[in-house]
Parts: sequence; structure tokens; C-alpha cells
Amino acid sequence: MALPERNDSAAATERFTDVLARIRRELEDIAGRIDRNQAAIARTTWGAGATDADYVRAMQDADLSAQRIAGVAGFLRALSEAAHPHWRVDTSGATGTLTLAEMIRTIGTAGLDVKAQGEGKHENAAGDVDLF
Repeated sequence: MALPERNDSAAATERFTDVLARIRRELEDIAGRIDRNQAAIARTTWGAGATDADYVRAMQDADLSAQRIAGVAGFLRALSEAAHPHWRVDTSGATGTLTLAEMIRTIGTAGLDVKAQGEGKHENAAGDVDLF
């Protein structure tokens, strides 16, 4: 995949702090989803799995993953607060690496009209299962 050429014109850039804020919010959302999913899985399976060391490690790993993601989000918040308000960045190249339409909308280039593959499919819909 070839990335577009860098464009330093002011029209193609946005505030770096805005980009960091979008990424932070996405990471906080992911951490929350992991926490909620782990709690739902534990409620329904703990009785059967609590004596299985691999199950317990997997549940602890999910908890640690959520904590680490939340930690990175907090780090991005601190970077955003420390960043110069006039710093600007062109995110079009980085946006081109995103593959999920919802992520393009939430963290990609601000104001981008998204026409991604799978448009119309509800990526966040409960009950959608991809078996792979």
C-alpha cells in the first residue's frame, strides 16, 4: 500500500492536539469495551472456568490489556496538554492505513467523507460474529 505524498499546506493539516484527543477517546472506548466484555464473560463462565489456570490467566490478561490501553490514553492526554497549540499535522497518510470505517470516522482525518469497504455494515452492532 502506497501512502499519499506529504502535504504541508495549512488546508491539509489540523491541530496536533485535536488528533491526539481523537486517538485518546478511541483508546478509552476500547478499554471500556474490554472491561464490559470481560465482566459479561466472567459472569457467565466464571463458575466453569475458575479452576482452569489458562482461563484465569486469560481473564487477568484482558483486565491488564484494558488497564494498559487506558494508561496509553492518559499518556496521550498529558502529551496533548503539553503540546504547543500551534503544532499542526497532516493525517491523511495515517488515515489511509486504517481499515475499519468506524475508526476512519473516529480517529482519521477530521471532516473526511468516509466511503470505506463494508460501509453500511454496523461494525459495533452487538451480535455480529466473525469466525476466524
